[in-house]
Parts: sequence; structure tokens; C-alpha cells
Amino acid sequence: MFIHFTSLAVCTFVILSQCAPHHSCPYLPRSNCPPFNGNFTISAYQLYPENADFDFNKCILYTGNLWNSSVGIYNPYSNAFEVIEFEGISHNPEFHIGGVQLNHRTNLLSIVVDAGAAFNTGGQDISGTNYIMQWDPETRSLVYKLNLTTITQAQYGGYQDIEQDPENNVYVVGTYPSSILKVDPKGKKVETWYLDDNLNHTIAGYGGLAAKDWTLITNDEASGNLYRFDMREKYGSPVAIKTTPPHVINLTDAIQLPRKYHGTVLLVAERGQGVSVYRDLKSEWRTAEYLGLVEWPETTRITTAPVQVGDALYFNLEPFGDPGLDGPGTAGNRTDFLYVDISEKVGALLEK
Repeated sequence: MFIHFTSLAVCTFVILSQCAPHHSCPYLPRSNCPPFNGNFTISAYQLYPENADFDFNKCILYTGNLWNSSVGIYNPYSNAFEVIEFEGISHNPEFHIGGVQLNHRTNLLSIVVDAGAAFNTGGQDISGTNYIMQWDPETRSLVYKLNLTTITQAQYGGYQDIEQDPENNVYVVGTYPSSILKVDPKGKKVETWYLDDNLNHTIAGYGGLAAKDWTLITNDEASGNLYRFDMREKYGSPVAIKTTPPHVINLTDAIQLPRKYHGTVLLVAERGQGVSVYRDLKSEWRTAEYLGLVEWPETTRITTAPVQVGDALYFNLEPFGDPGLDGPGTAGNRTDFLYVDISEKVGALLEK
């Protein structure tokens, strides 16, 4: 069942409770997106996007909207915006939605629903339920919704980012402590693919995921290093990526291998600083050059993710400095959410 709400700034709101038919606001598939660059603003009350992923087939941006636990669909060319809400999850203070990622092989969108307590308390409290959901943009329905806590038994949590391998298995990264769960392509089986030996959930570990072919990359806040995994292995075994010159990653979040660089450039969000830029011209990620930091000076809006939109690169900025209207860890009184174009600054570092 879908329930509609309309507003001047939003194409439509949709509340999703179960499998449902096609809906309004279609986006026609295109093989190539028109050129796009420059700062832009998404105007939607209490949106607070934590992460984002661009659909290069339909030329739209998906956002994971943190406090309201919804998914946004933004057309940067027309400024049209739509919100997808999930029954029992959206506007439920127990949940966040952060990681969203489209699988361009299947055109299915994976969505992480995390128990908000883990991030609200810095890992002190990892109670609550975490889900991984897969949503079909064509049928406007959930393909599956899996309870991750049945696997973790509340011993590890803080799930926030997603990747897929060439066989369409889904990988979900957890931060408190470092863990990676693997979901089979049919959404029938979830297993713990990697778990830190130290089960101290008060120490922040892995933050994001990025994949090139069978190589999975993550950023570790605990050690300040990048690690790679071979997704063909039955269970994950992290190998440190040697960087030259050495760089210690500080407070960190999502990462991305922007499509425009064909897997040779890695962008890493460093909260409170900006985005660090790495390069491996072989795109194997056994070693990497650290090229520098694209700085973001503000402290009220934090860089939580780098994202390619069209052919440009952006800061995804989360206004954590806003006072929550219902207390800490809730949405504030904000309508406009800025995306800052960092394409030229990244390009300048690549020319070094």
C-alpha cells in the first residue's frame, strides 16, 4: 500500500509497507547522463542525508536520510525530489537509515537500517535491531528485508555501508566493532563474513566499503589504515594497503571509488576534515598513493561521504551541529541540504 503526501518542494512522499505496483514519478532509463557540475541544494524539511549513491542508468541520486529513516530520490537535472518511507521504520527514533547503494548489474537498491543507539552512544549501547533491505525501483517494492541482529546476537553492530561483488552478493559493514556480513543474491542467507577478534564494541572500526571487481576496500578508524579483502574467499581476511606517503585516517565514514576514474581513485570521508584522496593506477589496491586532503572547514556540517553525481564529485554534508528538535540524536529545524562540488580540487591533487 502506498500513501501520498505532496508539497511544493517534493515530487511525492511514498510510505512502503509491502510489495506494491508501479507508482508515479517515473524516471526514464538513459545510457549516459548529461554533464552536471557545481554546488546544489536539496530542499526537503528534516532530510539530513547521511550517505548517497548515484544511479548512472536513470541519472538520479539516492540518499539515505538519517534521522527520519527514509530514502530520498533526487533528480539533479530537474530538481525533482521524492521520499520513500518504510512502515515501522521511518520516523521511528530507534532506527537510522544511512547506507544506500544501487547495484548497476541488477538495478536493485540496497539499504542499511541501523539501530540508532550504536551511533548515538559511540558504541556504548549496541542494542536494537539492524536490517538490510533490498528495494526494486521498478516495482516500487521490497525484494527482501533481513534482520541482521539474528546473526549478530547484539554482540556487534553499528551497520552503515554496503557493497556488492560480481555475483551480486551484498556486503554490509559494521563499525562497533569491525565486522562485515554477507548476504546471498536471493536474500535468503546472511552470514558473518568477517569479525574483529577484539569484540570491544566501544572502539570504532570499519567505516565504509568500496569494491573493484573482487576486491573489497574498507577504512579503519581504529588503526587509521585502509584494508582490502578478496571477496572470492569463503571468509574475509583483511590485508593492509600500504600507502605512500603514510597517512593515518582520523574520524572516518563512507568511502567511494568514483566511476569516472575506473577504480583507480579512492575517496575517504574524514569527519571534521574533508575527504582524503588515494590513487592506485593499477586499480588493484595492494598499494596506494596518498595524494592529500580536500578540506572542509566547517564544524556544524560534517563530511560523511564522497559521492559522484553525473560526472562531478561532491561532499555529502551532514549538519550534526543542528540542535535536535526532540533532543540529541533527532532531526533539527533545517530544510536546505548543500552538496559541495569538489571535482576541481580532486583533479588538482591527481595532477601532482
